[in-house]
Amino acid sequence: MAVQSYQTETGEMRYRVYVNIRSKSNLTVRIQKRVINLKTESEAKREELKLIRACEREILEKESLGSRWSWILQEWSNYLATEKRETLNEVTRGDYLGALEKHTGHWNQRQAASITKADVREVINQMEASGASTSYQKKMKVIINRVFTFGIEEGLIKGIDRSPAHGITLQREEQKKPEILTITELRKLLTAARELDHPWFYVWAMALLTGMRNGELYALEWKDVDLGSREVSVTKSYNCRKRIIKSTKSGDWRTVPISTDLEILLNELRPITGNSKHLLPRVPYWDRGLQAKELRKFCIGIGLPSVKFHTLRACFATQLIRNGVPPIQLQKICGWKDLETMQRYIRLAGIEISGVTESLKVLPMTDVMARAANAVTFFTR
Repeated sequence: MAVQSYQTETGEMRYRVYVNIRSKSNLTVRIQKRVINLKTESEAKREELKLIRACEREILEKESLGSRWSWILQEWSNYLATEKRETLNEVTRGDYLGALEKHTGHWNQRQAASITKADVREVINQMEASGASTSYQKKMKVIINRVFTFGIEEGLIKGIDRSPAHGITLQREEQKKPEILTITELRKLLTAARELDHPWFYVWAMALLTGMRNGELYALEWKDVDLGSREVSVTKSYNCRKRIIKSTKSGDWRTVPISTDLEILLNELRPITGNSKHLLPRVPYWDRGLQAKELRKFCIGIGLPSVKFHTLRACFATQLIRNGVPPIQLQKICGWKDLETMQRYIRLAGIEISGVTESLKVLPMTDVMARAANAVTFFTR
């Protein structure tokens, strides 16, 4: 706070007042006011008192609302990084905070308590207009809700007892059947890749024989292979955005049994990469996260459906389910923490519905027998 004198362009003496007050209980709250062109010092001092009282009133009003949105986000980030009960890894935390900054950054200077349902709906609408999927919109709504819940419970957001994201509904996303390749198509993929000596052959083959994620394959080392116990240990993963080796997606380690085909593949790889710590060749563009683009391009070139790299993991899972591998064993091999994820692959494999309609016998037996006989005659011509 200060009263200062200055001269105008015409040489007249004038006074200006500047008041700056910060909240003692909430350092993110600060009010500044300024007045210029006052004729006398006494007038400037009276104006200073008025500004101080006005700033103090605004400070009290803002303190009643709590912290600004940017401060809430920072505190939430600190909580996620230090609270042991939270299971979000560093990469996921970074993704969440990046998404919040991207879609809610215009809230940063606002008191969090002043943010309304209309503001949250505006964010969702803007995401939809930019082409964001319904699932991503729902995820953003959940993240916003988590931040508000944290702020309210910690006393950082005052004056409200419920997140403005609560109660907002989004349209149900149309569920499309996930892309998948048949066993014949998988064999065609690897046969063509081998015949053409494609640099990605070993990566694709390893993915189909282990069900490992892309980052896990990139981080795989020869020391992770135990031919004696016929197991491959999956303990780490590569993050192409940060160019770092980190823990697996679930944060746990697991083992994948070495099949006969996988043993053959490993023996082929030994003279190729055996002098390197990495098990798989460092093919071009893999470290940049372009594995999906390379696979789609090759599939289109040989007349297969265009699929993303993660589809190879789905193919691994569905083929084992069809071959009778119990879901609980597959869950351990693939590193899923719950059976809910397994249900998706069981549906893809068709196991849960295969043959269940055979018990439905409604046609007259004479009609069934006659049509069956006709079908046999037709196919034996």
